[in-house]
Amino acid sequence: MALKTIQEIPREIPVIAEPDVLVVGGGSAGLAAACAASRGGARTMLIERYGFLGGTFAAVTLGGICGTHMIVDEQRLARVVGGIYLELEDRLKQRDGFLDPLRHGKIVGSPYEPVAFKMVADDMAAAHGVDVLLHTYAVGVQKDGQRVTAVIVESKAGRGAIVPRVVIDASGDGDVAAHAGADFEVGKGDERQFGSSMFRFVNVDVARAARLTRPQMRDLLESAVAEGYPLPRTTIGMHINPIDGVFHLNVTKLGDGDGLPFNLLDPAQLTEAERTGRRQVSMYEEVFRKYVPGFGKARVIDIGAGVGIRESRRIRGDITLTEADVRGCVKPDDRIACSSWALEKHGAGRDTVWDFLPDGEWYGIPYGCLLVKGSDNLVVAGRNLSASHMAQASARIGGACFAMGEAAGTAAAMCLAHDANPRAVQVKPLQARLESEGAILTPRA
Repeated sequence: MALKTIQEIPREIPVIAEPDVLVVGGGSAGLAAACAASRGGARTMLIERYGFLGGTFAAVTLGGICGTHMIVDEQRLARVVGGIYLELEDRLKQRDGFLDPLRHGKIVGSPYEPVAFKMVADDMAAAHGVDVLLHTYAVGVQKDGQRVTAVIVESKAGRGAIVPRVVIDASGDGDVAAHAGADFEVGKGDERQFGSSMFRFVNVDVARAARLTRPQMRDLLESAVAEGYPLPRTTIGMHINPIDGVFHLNVTKLGDGDGLPFNLLDPAQLTEAERTGRRQVSMYEEVFRKYVPGFGKARVIDIGAGVGIRESRRIRGDITLTEADVRGCVKPDDRIACSSWALEKHGAGRDTVWDFLPDGEWYGIPYGCLLVKGSDNLVVAGRNLSASHMAQASARIGGACFAMGEAAGTAAAMCLAHDANPRAVQVKPLQARLESEGAILTPRA
């Protein structure tokens, strides 16, 4: 059934900024991109829809920053992400908002405090001279041929236009690229990753809770299922917190009445996903207090400001990262970021499927995965990179998003000398610039 339409009255839109580089989305990829572009000498503006920077880490809250290390053997870890991410880590430590990496079997994450993350993100943007606009949405673009000439934004002040030379879409959902007419995919056929609502407990006996392994936690939750609790997921993510008595849980699974993942690009379904997530959080609070040692007096003190979206639009780029690339630990010569994260599949059923890479192994993300096919001045960074459904299940992790963002921002600054065309940037000089700033392109055990 066709929707009714109205005719919007033509109007003049004020140009509110003319930066060299516009970064849309202030999450891990966007923050790194904006800092790197400004560091490279570009006048940089960063816009963000929330009232704070940090994206998924600050709004959804993940409990732990993952994807920054690889497992070498039973005792050793090695970094796969450096550069601007290390500045964030250092600043979090200064605020007592970060703990060293912890291992849960083959899963490695560094616990952090989301409130500290918001403050640190502000500090980093200011330190690098990034111009920030919060509570601002990208709602459209204007183009001249294959160039984006303006990004249309909405805020409390109404509609405005930002006229940049280069645009970095780090929105997570690929909003700007979609407005610009870029090709994209969502899922694989009818298969998509489920989203989750994240939450934190207080009044936890952390010492007791931390002794539980993930398999033990799963068994406890399965016992609750056996006694009638309709838990959608029993394979969980859990992180202690730098604040005593606080524990972070990643355990909900947001599906509709038919057991299918919500389409989180549809506002009606996104609304129902948010409500479903809160109902699930309430049920898990009851279950944890009843079944899980250390949580007898626990209470939920925080639910993420938005649902955690693992997969939405994946923008078609010059190169597409494939499942075979990830599983084969392919290390292309044109890589601008590295990852050793598992192929992490949140599909049907109560389990999460983890396909781990061999210890000491990693793969590279090519520069072409950030270059939007058919566009001369638009790049992407973060989980909306050009990747297949299963490859994105690994590459979307936070550590890799920081690295992709730094590469995108560095390339954007470099391309200003080449008619503002990121495709004109030579990969070898880009790699040399990244490594000179501490980025890791060849992880060492």
